[in-house]
Amino acid sequence: MPSATPVRDQPIPFGDLPAALPAGRPVPVSCDMPSDHPSDLLLIGRRDATREYPPVRATPYGSGGAPGSKRWLATLPALAAGDRMSFTPTLMRAGLIVATLPARTLTGVQPSPVPPEPAADPPLATGVIPRYQWASEFLGALTIQLAKPPESFGAVPEGLNITFYIASGEIHGPRINARIRGEGGDWMLVRRDGVGMADVRITYETNDGALLLSRYYGIFDLGPDGYERALREDYDPVPPLVLAPRFTTSHPSWLWLNRLQCLAVGRVTMADLIVRFDLFAIRVGEPLPSSGLPPVDAPPLVGDVHG
Repeated sequence: MPSATPVRDQPIPFGDLPAALPAGRPVPVSCDMPSDHPSDLLLIGRRDATREYPPVRATPYGSGGAPGSKRWLATLPALAAGDRMSFTPTLMRAGLIVATLPARTLTGVQPSPVPPEPAADPPLATGVIPRYQWASEFLGALTIQLAKPPESFGAVPEGLNITFYIASGEIHGPRINARIRGEGGDWMLVRRDGVGMADVRITYETNDGALLLSRYYGIFDLGPDGYERALREDYDPVPPLVLAPRFTTSHPSWLWLNRLQCLAVGRVTMADLIVRFDLFAIRVGEPLPSSGLPPVDAPPLVGDVHG
């Protein structure tokens, strides 16, 4: 079996991926593709000898190395030792294939064990373990084009107030398909430690005509020097976004949304002010057997179950 090539922290150009990689470690990659349209989407297909897996979605990251190309970043999921997986980047536009890169076949290899360094003071065992099952159900992938430029009120005692208004957007997924109305936005406060406190209002108009009001609160991490850089309108290229959305609606077909606490995770491409995040419903299930708690009459969990 071939020996594993160490994975670097920086993205590896897709064409330079080694044939053998350490098992159990995700692999950051970059792809340069001939892309000149804002609706382009890069998906990296995955398949092994027996089946095809959901593709990995890439994020645009500025211009590529060649004229007319765009650079995309993605993280390939970790391979188990002995797994052999083929990856194929495909550039899509309006459901049509624009371009592809030659497939790369990677094999997961068990890395050589590294002897642990002796701990001066071993951590104390607390005996505290998770007590409840919970599940995350994927509702949809949301893409929003923010209006340019954002509205800045400048520095105030609390930090820096910036309002990002919504120009357009849409969400597509197994549970929600809707367009984003342009009346909403994010009334953000950037704290002096570089953390943006998101305060978002979004109105969805679903395919069946329902109006869904959603409120999002969460963290937009601009980095330790993010406050000083934001004063200069200088930002990291794709800062992370973590939100806790809730919904309100009176439409009879969508009342189930009123009962949900959701989680949204994604990033913002600051060069073109495009927000991309995935929306999940979070539900609590039975106590775990290891918790010692009595069972409860809980409905079966839907989605990816944890615990």
